Amino acid sequence: MHPHLVESGVTYAEHSRWALIAGLRLIGAGVASLLHAIHPSLFPATAAKTVIDLYHERLRDHPNAEYQD
Repeated sequence: MHPHLVESGVTYAEHSRWALIAGLRLIGAGVASLLHAIHPSLFPATAAKTVIDLYHERLRDHPNAEYQD
């Protein structure tokens, strides 16, 4: 098993699921940000809120408590 997975305390499947979902959410935030750049009334806080939400979810839900430091 990869050292990152051992250190994180997650299985390959758990890691892959989180990374895939987070990546898709970030892509969505990126698209929203691009549209916001063209038309500022569209998605005014979507990108920032997505990044903040992912950060807090990862801190709150991470199996390795050391990641919360």
